[in-house]
Amino acid sequence: MSAPTIEEMGNAASEIVWRVMGNGSSKSAYGEWFWKDKPTYDYHITRCIKHAVTAQQQIHLNHPCPDEAGETSLDHLERAVVRALFAWMQLKKGLPKI
Repeated sequence: MSAPTIEEMGNAASEIVWRVMGNGSSKSAYGEWFWKDKPTYDYHITRCIKHAVTAQQQIHLNHPCPDEAGETSLDHLERAVVRALFAWMQLKKGLPKI
């Protein structure tokens, strides 16, 4: 098996963003991630870490998989990617710290 190409990685990242953001969230409307509550990258970084840790715990069988929300380790890793992108975008757009 060979390592994925940069193109494959870019396509995977794009597919993840479209899938996760396309499904949206029952907790918020589209685009609220950018402004609602505390529009800081710290919040998204913390959520990214939480999703990554939950995925790792599921992989090592220390947490139910799927979890109570029906999410698997792959689901949590996808959400971690999107949360990291949210933080990146907020930093790129220059949102202030709160």
